[in-house]
Amino acid sequence: MNAFDRFAQLWTDYLEGELDEQGLAELRQLMAEDPQRVTLAADMFQTHRLLALAVDESKSRQDQFVREAMSRLPDNQDAFVRRVMSNMEPDPTTSATPPKRNAFRTKAAAIGIAAAIMLAAVAAFYFGNPTQPQIAHETESQSIGSATAAADVRLASNSNAKFFGELSPPVGAVLAGERDYVLMSGMIEVAFPAGASAILEGPAVFRVMSDECLALDVGSCSVHAPDGAEGFRVETPATRVVDRGTRFSVNVSETSETEVQVIEGAADIYDIGGDGEPMPDRDPTIRMTDGDAQKFSRGQAFAGGAIPFDASRYRSRLPDRIIAYETTTADEDGGAENLTGVTLQRGGRVVTVPVEDLIPIRVASFKATEPGPLFVSTGQTLPDGRIVTSSDRSLVTGAINPGGSREPLTTDPVLSGPSATPGMAIKFASPVENGPGPDVVLFDLQTFSNPPDGDAFHVSPLRFREGLRSHSIRVYDLTMESPNARDLTAFYIHQFANPVDSIADLQTQECFPNGKVLKFRGLAVGIDLSDLGYADGQRVDGLFIQDAMDDSHHVDPVFIGGLPAMAKLSGETP
Repeated sequence: MNAFDRFAQLWTDYLEGELDEQGLAELRQLMAEDPQRVTLAADMFQTHRLLALAVDESKSRQDQFVREAMSRLPDNQDAFVRRVMSNMEPDPTTSATPPKRNAFRTKAAAIGIAAAIMLAAVAAFYFGNPTQPQIAHETESQSIGSATAAADVRLASNSNAKFFGELSPPVGAVLAGERDYVLMSGMIEVAFPAGASAILEGPAVFRVMSDECLALDVGSCSVHAPDGAEGFRVETPATRVVDRGTRFSVNVSETSETEVQVIEGAADIYDIGGDGEPMPDRDPTIRMTDGDAQKFSRGQAFAGGAIPFDASRYRSRLPDRIIAYETTTADEDGGAENLTGVTLQRGGRVVTVPVEDLIPIRVASFKATEPGPLFVSTGQTLPDGRIVTSSDRSLVTGAINPGGSREPLTTDPVLSGPSATPGMAIKFASPVENGPGPDVVLFDLQTFSNPPDGDAFHVSPLRFREGLRSHSIRVYDLTMESPNARDLTAFYIHQFANPVDSIADLQTQECFPNGKVLKFRGLAVGIDLSDLGYADGQRVDGLFIQDAMDDSHHVDPVFIGGLPAMAKLSGETP
């Protein structure tokens, strides 16, 4: 291992809290030997901060080391900021057109603004002269001036994607060119005009450089370039990967090591020059073909080496999930009210299922161990048959807040009597057949003070047998941050003064309505019966729902429906 690789390894271990005293002493020595390593350390520190990989910096030992590292930087704040920002933004005076950017250490656009603020704050701490508003303003102006939108590069699909400092762009939106996007978690698919597509998995930092180029600083992507899209490329800090009609995956570590795995076809790997500029006129360093896998890095010199081929690193599509839903609109406030259809990906096929084709449910048991809000409705009074509202198509009616357990069930739930299991049993009007992807859809109503990913719950078989198990859901397909989650119409919450031990209690106990509540959204998640251990094609007549009891908020299952068998569905394969 050369000195560069050793330094990168030690610095990464330090940031992740895994460096012992001996390693810390070695890292200090390496930093003292080469001032350029201080700049590299600053770059890697920014990346770790943005991707939430840095450990707590408040410890005195870490504070001491960071102060020593910063002491080797320029002696005043302005010089410090200029030095690091020079690696992040081009000089706007050098050209009237957007210049090429250093693929190794550029951190521009949205990250540039965030990093500038962070750098100014750090500089203020060390140099005692805070001027972050000026730095942030100048950086923002440069970013806007230098960014050039690609003609038609779009976000094609989204699966629980969360971005640093911003909401996810809606599906179909054009992505800005030469702008850093920081994907903290989840997955997205980006579609390019000539037909190439890239699936990125968080955490990742990427940019759309042109209609046929994606820059990936950190993270993983899987590329498919069909006929007509040859020449599509992925630029990383160490390589330029050029498609020659293929499927390949690229993974870039925090230390800029780049792994390339070719699933099908061929790809050419080019060295990135020592100044960070790609050198397209050179012959490719390596031609990779089916089944090839290599890791590339740049220290004193560019180097590559074979690694075990792992086809599972390639993502051919996003996970099966609920994508969107359609509703009627309430006249009073324009909010969503009655479900009319659900769009989902199932077995790789995108289908829209009308609500008439969903298999309805009835509530077979209900127990809530605490008094409180247990019904929602559109009116101040509940109908005589209260529980039937859980079987209608409205997203703002039905029984809510069933009881639960921190630990999921491992034995059959008890559905009646004094020892009834807290939770809610549902029976399907006709059995649901287990197919690929989601088999059941569940809608939950949620406001902004509730968990943004949805109320966690357990789902269990009504009757356990060998191979069956409970399954816990903690992140919904459509969350509070999802562009396709709809704002709901206003509704009433009905409060119960006593705990509810049965459906009879739920039907007859006295309750009173609160005033109408606003600002709720309809969240949705698919339940895959395979996660409960059911075999493909097996038919299921009911399920048991329990809140996960992981916080003070309980699940509000305002709509549950079974999906028809795959043979009855038609749709597109992404």
